Amino acid sequence: MKKLLSVSLLFLLVACGQEEGNGPVVIPTNKTEDKDVPAAKVGAVLPAWEEGCLDIHSINSGRGECFYYILPDGTTMLVDCAGAPPMELANREGVPSKPNVSVTSGQVIINYIKHFAPSVAGGKLDYFMASHYHGDHIGAWRAAYASYNWPMVHGTTPENGGFLINGLGAVGTEIPITKVLDRGDWSYHPSADYLDSMVEKTDDGGLKRYLLYTNFLSWSAKEYGTVRETLVPGRTDQVVLLHDTDSYKKNFYVRTIAASGDIWTGIGTNVNTTYLPSSEETINNLYRASENVNSCCFHLKYGFFDFFSGGDIQYGGRSTHSWLDIELPISKVLGKLEVMKASHHGTANTNSQELLNAAKPEHVVIGVWNSVQPNPDTIKRFLKANSKTRFFLTNLTDENRKTLTDDGVDLSVFSATGGHIVVRVAPGGRKYRIYVLDDTNQDYKVKAILGPYTAQ
Repeated sequence: MKKLLSVSLLFLLVACGQEEGNGPVVIPTNKTEDKDVPAAKVGAVLPAWEEGCLDIHSINSGRGECFYYILPDGTTMLVDCAGAPPMELANREGVPSKPNVSVTSGQVIINYIKHFAPSVAGGKLDYFMASHYHGDHIGAWRAAYASYNWPMVHGTTPENGGFLINGLGAVGTEIPITKVLDRGDWSYHPSADYLDSMVEKTDDGGLKRYLLYTNFLSWSAKEYGTVRETLVPGRTDQVVLLHDTDSYKKNFYVRTIAASGDIWTGIGTNVNTTYLPSSEETINNLYRASENVNSCCFHLKYGFFDFFSGGDIQYGGRSTHSWLDIELPISKVLGKLEVMKASHHGTANTNSQELLNAAKPEHVVIGVWNSVQPNPDTIKRFLKANSKTRFFLTNLTDENRKTLTDDGVDLSVFSATGGHIVVRVAPGGRKYRIYVLDDTNQDYKVKAILGPYTAQ
């Protein structure tokens, strides 16, 4: 809708204080429309964020997903905190650890944030958002955790208050976090992980992993005053600009689209809380849903620039239960996007045609940490929705290169197949560039520069 309305009508809507279906109408000022991001050079270190820019960094450790945001006024947010076991030590399929197996994923993230954090951040993270409670997003539990160089601290077991220096537990002990945002207690719309943990089905199952997370939050609350808050779909006041709200608040917001299976309806702050079976039905084991279905999703808007992050949402299983397709109702409140984080690492059961037909992203960032990511059919769905879509992958195995090619995917649609990926939006939200940074060391030198692109 925003891209069909005339400019005069848009200014009228702003003046009247009305909202479109996708959120407050926002218009960049004319003086910022032609601004570009600060100059960068291939082979040189990526220049620091500058005020007015929006940075979206996909930090690649090869062990899950982690995105670091620097908002236009310097407010910072980390979404997810990769913590899966390294392929080299866990004897599993995957991608090599970056920069190498001797550096933990937590330390990769810590070093990256410390390098790029703006001075106004004061050495802290304003927000951490957990998309959902899986190990490649918050930090994992394995009985052999010591062999992965993950110390247990502040307790000897998850059951008596201990947590691992891994994933969020690693990052949050070194970089204080002001507020944690998540889907709330996982007994609300509990997942299969929750049900399995009730009977201790697996040693690396959900209960211990969730305890590690909540134990860390309890410790951080005492040590740093960290506040935990449950995300509510439809709201735009849970992630806000904290340092210079007056300069950017009129053309910037972050709206929660879905959390814990609840979905924004697209009207005001109305939420559909009945799409998934009730918690009681789930706990009674009448229905089982993946933790992925409960992922927290949000739409970030800066001027004309639109970005969507959907955690690990999926549509797989909808032939058995329609509600397993959490992407369908989300697709009804999404509009055209400049950039999208591929949901669930671009695997086979996610990024449905319905969702992509609504989003039609120009550019897609895919956090790859497994040899089956991305899936050929998923790439084809993106291209069916928008033939001009180009993809930026943090990793790509030789095995999957062959799979993709054999299945008819032209690898030229991949603008990057390895590295940290940085989307930098110019002041005002009209132009943006995408950078690929070398991940084989921690110097953060630019491998490739793409753009400028113009947000519509």
